[in-house]
Amino acid sequence: MIGPLLPLTLAAAVQAQPDSAERRDLDPRLIVIFAPSRSDPNLLRQRALLRQSQRGMAERDVHVIEVVGDTVAGAHDYAAALRQRYAVPRGRFGVVLVGRDGGVKFRSAEAVVPIRIERIIDAMPMRLREMSGR
Repeated sequence: MIGPLLPLTLAAAVQAQPDSAERRDLDPRLIVIFAPSRSDPNLLRQRALLRQSQRGMAERDVHVIEVVGDTVAGAHDYAAALRQRYAVPRGRFGVVLVGRDGGVKFRSAEAVVPIRIERIIDAMPMRLREMSGR
């Protein structure tokens, strides 16, 4: 029962969920996870990996959105709209990293280890400015 609550748990740990994946100004970076079903092995693995990296994701101001079947957790968007926006067909697994500017920074068709996501974020110009301002 913990699995379906992961996006909500991560969202609460990071910050309140955005109204939509469209808002960008000072919104968090997004990890949008797409899966055909709650029992998808890649989805279960990705949840477990992110659960182990909550601190790292929070430090990088990352918000997780899950699109599982027709259900969206972590944003107020429609599943079909998110699939279309990020070009992930229904019935396929995918992970998309979206920067603060709204641009897709990384995508994968399989679960991604958090260190890879963290390194991509840490190389982004905005993140470099954030880290130098500490």
